[in-house]
Amino acid sequence: MLIPSVRRSFSFLLFFLLSISSTWRTATAQTLKNMEGAVSVFGQTTGTTNAQSFHPWLGYEVNYSYTRFTERFSTIPFGVQNNVHEVSVAYLLQGPTLPILGLQPFGAVGAGALIFLPTTVGGQKYNKQTRVPVLYEVGVNCPVITSHLGLRFQYRGLLYKAPDFNTPALTTNARRQTSELSLGAYLRF
Repeated sequence: MLIPSVRRSFSFLLFFLLSISSTWRTATAQTLKNMEGAVSVFGQTTGTTNAQSFHPWLGYEVNYSYTRFTERFSTIPFGVQNNVHEVSVAYLLQGPTLPILGLQPFGAVGAGALIFLPTTVGGQKYNKQTRVPVLYEVGVNCPVITSHLGLRFQYRGLLYKAPDFNTPALTTNARRQTSELSLGAYLRF
């Protein structure tokens, strides 16, 4: 049976606050109009996000993230320490700017790959494993000084089958949800 995983990080502060993701949204290729970049801080170390808008309200994003944590199982005493890489693609939908504080809601849905790589210390007996997650996001952009600079509040979730590292003693067939809350900044061109 799977016991909730314990995430490790480089330091206590890094675990809770330091995670950077960048977002770029462009309305049309080869122009800087309607281009946007964002940086987010949340509890899981995450890489970059690149987004392309087909229209001011519809586009896509490409995500990469990395985290390291230990999967805890009741069948083994110390768990399986592993590095996890996420690569995903999602459709992005941006709502109209609301009259209340100029807020702009957005959401995304997509899929990707989670690659679980057991480490040489604490996971050496186990095999690499890939899971296919369903990705969903909801959030709001809030301009601060101008419509080109602001804050981003976001919830991001991944749904996937828990890893078992191809080991029968670790197989639970359980579904898992990873949740990420973030507060970030964006720069729109």
